[in-house]
Amino acid sequence: MKPRFDISGNIGSGNACATDLAEFFAQNLGSVTICINSGGGSAAEGAAMMAEVERHGKVTTYIQGICASAATLPAVAGRTIIMHPAAMFMIHEPYAMAEGTADQHRSAADALEKMSGTYAAAYARHTGHPVKTIAAWMKQETWLTADEALELNFCDRIEALETGPQMVAAFDYSKFRGAPRHLLRLARENGWGTGSPNHQSTEKQNA
Repeated sequence: MKPRFDISGNIGSGNACATDLAEFFAQNLGSVTICINSGGGSAAEGAAMMAEVERHGKVTTYIQGICASAATLPAVAGRTIIMHPAAMFMIHEPYAMAEGTADQHRSAADALEKMSGTYAAAYARHTGHPVKTIAAWMKQETWLTADEALELNFCDRIEALETGPQMVAAFDYSKFRGAPRHLLRLARENGWGTGSPNHQSTEKQNA
């Protein structure tokens, strides 16, 4: 069995970071598997993880539950990309919170546009689609089922590996414009979103 590295939760938190991934690769120079179940996180960290996957080369990425936003960057860099039949995949333009003067906001907007272009080029390189097509999908916030991801070359095959029960990563899916209803429901019921009753109740208890 290939050595396996699990990426779950927010990209940029816990072990879902480029340094931990690079250490795993350094200890496992042969073929490896990365299992991804993440709603995203830091776009810059996701890009760094993608670079590590590309550098190693001998990587199978397996997507279960959800692979969205920054989590898709290391996912598409795998030599072979496999999706669980019940998994979902989402790409969108990177975004960030900004504060400051008008010039600072313009600078932040310019940086985001450059990031969007860089990521669209990366997706295009790994899927074969034109950059303009990818950029349009990112602008729309495109959610794909496993079948749709396969059709659009975001994965190579669909397969239910023996990875235990199919789980969806805990994430505030309300931050996305077009998140599927079942993900919004899970976020609300489990208190993953900052506006959910469970989260507000927890905040009161910790106040």
